[in-house]
Amino acid sequence: MASKYYFFYLEIALRNPKYKYIYAFENVSHIPIQKFIEIFKIDIKKDPRLLDGYFLTRTAYNKHKKYLDQNLPSLEFDIFEYCLRQYSSNDISSVRKLYKKSLME
Repeated sequence: MASKYYFFYLEIALRNPKYKYIYAFENVSHIPIQKFIEIFKIDIKKDPRLLDGYFLTRTAYNKHKKYLDQNLPSLEFDIFEYCLRQYSSNDISSVRKLYKKSLME
């Protein structure tokens, strides 16, 4: 059986409705899946493969503030909204590259 690679990102978008594009991505793959299920209140019976996007609300952030502050860069809810997304592939080179290895890339 071929290996499958999974990556979790927070899609960061400007809260202003006139901007419709994702502003940035934050790789959050280091956070355990069980923690995502807890923070985002994911119903694994409805979405067992975590294919839907899940918004991080201020309420969820405040409830898990200590953990999130230790594992993520600072979050600014007045300016941005954050959505958890999963990306996967059988070939690691085909996974969308959402980061730069160097600033000159």
